[in-house]
Amino acid sequence: METVRVWRISHRRFADTAFTGEGARLFGGRFNSEGKSVVYTSGSLSLALLEMLVRTNDKDYLSSCLFFHADIPLSLVQEVASDQLPDDWDALPYGTNSQKFGDEWIDSRRSAVLKVPSVVIPVEWNYVINSLHVDFKHIEISRPDELVFDERMMVSK
Repeated sequence: METVRVWRISHRRFADTAFTGEGARLFGGRFNSEGKSVVYTSGSLSLALLEMLVRTNDKDYLSSCLFFHADIPLSLVQEVASDQLPDDWDALPYGTNSQKFGDEWIDSRRSAVLKVPSVVIPVEWNYVINSLHVDFKHIEISRPDELVFDERMMVSK
């Protein structure tokens, strides 16, 4: 069975719930409204770190993060190109059109995973996982590992 490996960075205190979708359910995200549980992952660990860096540049926070990888059977993945997304899917900050698109995908249960372009690096991919989908059980999630990164990436204050 062919798989794709995805990566997720999570603060140590949320390691036990990193793949439940609880954070996205509580706060919403680009492809989900509040109340909808999904897990945001990236196609590489470096992209996952870049996605984290655009949200926080706090060295202490990042030093307390762990990373996971997950292997997803390709049969569970629905790929969506940027021209299939709402015109403002990459708006900063994100808006309700991309959330409505994601909510419709979640509610349809067409697939367990939605492959979407990254806003940070549009030629790379993020993977939105519906943690409540019946096929979520087929995704193999690693144990967490320490996130190590070069501190030169941190913005000086």
